[in-house]
Amino acid sequence: MIFRGFRAVGAVPVPVTRLDAVERHVTVVRARALAFARALRKPPFHPETVHRLRTHLRRLQAYAEFLQRPRIAARLADCVTWLSDLRTLYVFQQFLRRREASVPDRSRVDAAVRDEEWAVARAGYPEAIRTRLAGLLVSRMRRPSAFLTERFASLSQDRAVRLDTALRGLSPEATRKELHRLRLLIKSLRYQEEIALEAGRGNPRTVAALRRLQRTLGDYCDRDQFRRLAKKMDLECRSERKTEYRRYRQRARAAVRRLGPPQSSLIALR
Repeated sequence: MIFRGFRAVGAVPVPVTRLDAVERHVTVVRARALAFARALRKPPFHPETVHRLRTHLRRLQAYAEFLQRPRIAARLADCVTWLSDLRTLYVFQQFLRRREASVPDRSRVDAAVRDEEWAVARAGYPEAIRTRLAGLLVSRMRRPSAFLTERFASLSQDRAVRLDTALRGLSPEATRKELHRLRLLIKSLRYQEEIALEAGRGNPRTVAALRRLQRTLGDYCDRDQFRRLAKKMDLECRSERKTEYRRYRQRARAAVRRLGPPQSSLIALR
C-alpha cells in the first residue's frame, strides 16, 4: 500500500449533503475571489488583496482540475500568472523592510512595485480577471454524483501517481525549474485534498504534510526570485541574497530527498 497509516477509501457513494457542502464552499471561494478582483481598480493596490486573490484563484483552479475541467483550469491559471510578477515584488518589498535593508535598495524596489502595478492596470488584467470570474458559475462545472464518488475514491492513488511521476523527473540535484514545478504540483494536491475534506473523504494529516512541503519549497522559490531581482536591480544586498538563496536551496533539496524513492514518497509525506 502506498499510504502507510492512511486507510484506503473504496468507491463508497459520497452523501449528497457532503457534495452540496463542497459546492457551497467553492461558491464562497469564487465570491471572495470576485470581491478581491473588484477591489483592484486603480493603483496603488493593496498587497494582501493581490495575495488573497491569487490564492483563491489557485483554489478554483484546483477544483476545476479535480472535476477534470482543463479549459477552465487553464483560464484560471492565466489569471494567476498575470499577477505573479507583482506578487513577487510585493513579497520582496516586505522582506527588505523587515530586514531593514538600505534606503537605496528599498527605494528601487518601491519604484519597481509602482511600475508593475501600473503595468498590470494598463494591461487590463484586473478587469479580465473580474470578467472570467463573473462568467465562472460553479453550478455549470458540476459533475454527476457517480463521477464525484469515483474521483474521491481514486484521489489518493492519483495523488501518489502524480507525485511519484514528478519525483522520477527530478535531477539528482533538483534544479530551480524542477523545484518550482514541484511546488506548483504540491499546492494543487493540497487544495484538492482540502476539497476532499469538505466531502468528508480527505485526511487532515495529508493536508498538513502538503502544506509544510509547500512552505519549504515556497521559501526557496521566493529566495530564488529575491536573488534574481537583486542582481537585476544591482542592489547592495545582492551578495546576501545569493548566499541566502544557496541555503534555502539546500533545505528544499533535503525536503525532497526525505520523500524517498518513487512509491514511498507519501509514506514520508506526513
